[in-house]
Amino acid sequence: MKHNPIESEIRERMEPGVLSRDGFLGEDNRDIAEIVAEDRAELEAAGLTAADVADVIDEIHQALEGAMETEQVLFNGRVRARLEEAMGGIPCPFGCGHKGHKGILTVQFSGRTLTLTPLHAHLIRRHGFFQGRGSAFRLEPRTAIALVRNVRAEA
Repeated sequence: MKHNPIESEIRERMEPGVLSRDGFLGEDNRDIAEIVAEDRAELEAAGLTAADVADVIDEIHQALEGAMETEQVLFNGRVRARLEEAMGGIPCPFGCGHKGHKGILTVQFSGRTLTLTPLHAHLIRRHGFFQGRGSAFRLEPRTAIALVRNVRAEA
């Protein structure tokens, strides 16, 4: 495959210690376009879009912004979430100019615990990027699908 200088720059920003301590790729050596395509295919097979996932993450984040740090918010009686605030912001590694709110969203449902960040919504909505395999904050599409279905399920 031909060398893509733009992807090289993006990959550099995704390395551990550049924009975040752990980076965005884990041990995933696939091209970013391949990561995005595989994750998109899994969402589409389930009848969902990246926007569906990003909307749910945004909804969770927005509901938590007014809550106390120790307070949990319950969604649809099935999903519990809380936000651990951090100072500052984190720029999008794709270099689009977006700067995400820093913080950790802990989301629990169906016996699962997810650790997300507010930046997830932007990365997924704008770039279709769920992070690389083995990344500390990788959101597996099948888990994202389950999250959307639990938040959106009829009560």
